[in-house]
Amino acid sequence: MKNKIYIFRKTTLLLLSFVIASCISSCDESLFRDDLPDANSKADTIFPEANFSYAPIQDDFRTIKFTNLSAEASTFSWDFGGGNTSTEEDPLFTFEDGEGTYSVTLTAIDGNGETGSSTIEVIVVEGPFQPIILEPGFEDDTLPEGGGDGRDSWRNSDLGGVIQITGSPVTFGDQGAKLPVPAGDRVGYQEITVEPDTNYDLRFWYTMLSGSSDPSLIVAVLGVTENGPFSTQEEALDGVIASVTVTDDSEPDVYVQQKLSFNSGVNNTVAIFFTNGGVEARLDDFTIDVGAAGAVPPSAGFDAVQSEINFLEYTFTNSSTGAVNYEWDFGDGNTSTEESPTHVYAEAAEYTVTLTAINESNLSTELSKTINILAPVTADFTSQVDAGDYRTYTFMDASEGAVSLLWEFGDGFQFTGMDPSHTYTEDGIFTVTLTATSITGNSHVATEDIVVSQGFVVQVLNGTFDEFTVNTGDNADAWDMTPNSTVVDNDGNTVPSPYDPLWDNGALDSWLETEYGDDSEQAGSTSDGNNGTRGAKLDETGRRLYQVVTVQQGSTYTFSIDARTTAGGITSEVFILNTEIADETGINASTSDAAIDAYFAIPNIFDTDGDAYATHTFQFTASTNEIVIYVRNIDVVDNVAEAFFDNIEITD
Repeated sequence: MKNKIYIFRKTTLLLLSFVIASCISSCDESLFRDDLPDANSKADTIFPEANFSYAPIQDDFRTIKFTNLSAEASTFSWDFGGGNTSTEEDPLFTFEDGEGTYSVTLTAIDGNGETGSSTIEVIVVEGPFQPIILEPGFEDDTLPEGGGDGRDSWRNSDLGGVIQITGSPVTFGDQGAKLPVPAGDRVGYQEITVEPDTNYDLRFWYTMLSGSSDPSLIVAVLGVTENGPFSTQEEALDGVIASVTVTDDSEPDVYVQQKLSFNSGVNNTVAIFFTNGGVEARLDDFTIDVGAAGAVPPSAGFDAVQSEINFLEYTFTNSSTGAVNYEWDFGDGNTSTEESPTHVYAEAAEYTVTLTAINESNLSTELSKTINILAPVTADFTSQVDAGDYRTYTFMDASEGAVSLLWEFGDGFQFTGMDPSHTYTEDGIFTVTLTATSITGNSHVATEDIVVSQGFVVQVLNGTFDEFTVNTGDNADAWDMTPNSTVVDNDGNTVPSPYDPLWDNGALDSWLETEYGDDSEQAGSTSDGNNGTRGAKLDETGRRLYQVVTVQQGSTYTFSIDARTTAGGITSEVFILNTEIADETGINASTSDAAIDAYFAIPNIFDTDGDAYATHTFQFTASTNEIVIYVRNIDVVDNVAEAFFDNIEITD
């Protein structure tokens, strides 16, 4: 693999040292619970690395905007030559002598006085305007006017959700862009000014997780002047003037640099656009330079769609730009020169399909994708309880394309074959799972919760926070006071949310935003659940766990929740409410408020390993037929003191 940069994992020791040092000068000594480290404390082994980029401003080619890309540094010293210096982080400097090559040195200094330096030959030349990319490395506080959370310049809600920020792995600095699955759900979009009919080279670094059936990431340049504005992702993709699809998932911790050359054509405004395929991908450190004169290579792109009638037949839809001829290699010895061919394979196997796109100047670009041909299968079933025995159920298969069926009844028993009958030995809620397998070994799973009881059984929805496996963030949707209208099922399909029709407390949502200033009251979905599963996280003061649950008035129930915190001294609170509240005024005034059937303060059991869950239980008697589970922690601090929860249930 070419052009790799290896990512070294950073420790937080140095950052914590800065925080402690700054607090010593202003905090009362009695606030410190522990002594500061003395002899034998860990030495500082991570030293500053100086790095920067530069670009002229649009109004004067002699004035250069320097963008600091240093790591592990807090102060900076610039030397522009001729005795000109600066201590700003991202300075502007005018080279009064005009065109020429100037040696510029940046020295990066950390809090311990350790230094690192970098010298770059800065070329100042009057010529095509040098575009400027804002927040190119997705770092906080890097906008020209200051501020920014690393992604503010990359937002476009019409085209997709906002990208996430990752701290590991990255290339330069402390942050990068993260694109979680499902495919196309998150996008980056930023418009930049260019000169028409000018060649540019756009460069970026990327990596992606391994093991996906569709390891791909698209970075494109859109012609905004010519084709914009764009109100949908489909319109944006129709406005592509150049793109590259990258597919290297061989080393998830290793970033690879990629270049995309393009000609701006009639556009004086273009947009950088990116989104991922069916894989979690990361991006970092975008740069753009004026390219060499002459023709630029075409962009190669295609999608492969399996036929619904014949699983061996695929249609390849060409999305290349700037090409006039196409050469296809289907990976089985067959080829085609059609623009968008259809091909029938002789047998099911894994094939590498390669498209070579060729332009009028005979420049070419190649793109390869792997397809693994599997016969499709869909698992489905219905169930019916026996009229004479409420513990006996009959299950009827409704699968399509299956050659074998495996039934799991949720109580440890299994069955292979068609339409089984099963008798449960005790009451409860059981998850029945049907796994249907096709002729090529492709499998699909369908599940249904069966309530085995002569009486009423309380059902807490997704109390384990594990039900959604493709878009794991949807596991928080059952605990959102304003549920989303859709979720992504475990086949990757966007479907109506099962929680959306059940409750929607927009009034409380608005009150929390006004009171705490957070942009969302929804809990986060986290991989740090109990016993290695997923769970819920409260990391901002305005976030809550919220679910409306049907109960029987007058009945006494046992409530159970697993909880942990990542710092001492923060208290999680559980309220069992008998009504949906519009604000927290009443429950803040008294835990005996009329809206509260039960209140429980979870003991703070913070353990120094930050990973100690404990199970907490209490009883309550329902005063209505519908209660609200309401969990909060107003002491939390993002990335410093957070609260985690898992395995919430109510039993009688």
